[in-house]
Amino acid sequence: MRESGKLFPFFRGKVRIKQPKKHRVSVDLILFLSKLRGVKRTSRVMDLGAGFGFLSIVIAKRWGCCVHALERDPLMISFLKENVELNSLGGKVKVVEGDLREVGKVYERGSFEVVVSNPPFFPKDYRRSDGGIHFESDTSLADFISASSHLLRDGGYLNLLVPSFRLHETFVYLERYKLPPRFLSVMYPTQSKGGKLCVVVSRKNVPGPLELDRPLIINEGEGTYTREVEKVIEGML
Repeated sequence: MRESGKLFPFFRGKVRIKQPKKHRVSVDLILFLSKLRGVKRTSRVMDLGAGFGFLSIVIAKRWGCCVHALERDPLMISFLKENVELNSLGGKVKVVEGDLREVGKVYERGSFEVVVSNPPFFPKDYRRSDGGIHFESDTSLADFISASSHLLRDGGYLNLLVPSFRLHETFVYLERYKLPPRFLSVMYPTQSKGGKLCVVVSRKNVPGPLELDRPLIINEGEGTYTREVEKVIEGML
């Protein structure tokens, strides 16, 4: 019997999501969505490692574009399919069961204008962890970036959410796979703490200067969201 999950409303009920116990939507994902580049109504978008579909569903709702949601975990796929139905997006979000390391068997090179991905944050052996949804198992950050390079047409946009301690590693892989980084936004937990998460946007085979966004502070000192973050959440949909 599969996990049933609990139904959560987002954006004043405009999006409804069932989430597994081991993985929940965080404000980081909403802020990531606010920084996406290259997405238009006519875009063909790939959500690489889509999980239970939060990014795919919000992108399809906000921009009205077609999103392919690629996932291989059976539990996540079941939630993903249910969430697409809950939000009446069967015509906009296509659930694709598959391994991103073999994406070339499913899609021809250059099939998408935009790739969006939130890879596992931590390497498999990070601080001797026993693993989990946020840790790499047999699929690495390099695999996500390599698959993105295959999927994107020249000029296409890759939008990545990565932890700050892996930023240099990310840039190395992006250069290797012809995805020069063009935009960087850093999220800070509070004004007094160092950057924790980064949104990196690359364009396939389009080198150029790197644009650095102003800092995004998530929380006030007392733990409430900053006004900027509240405005992002309020204006998403």
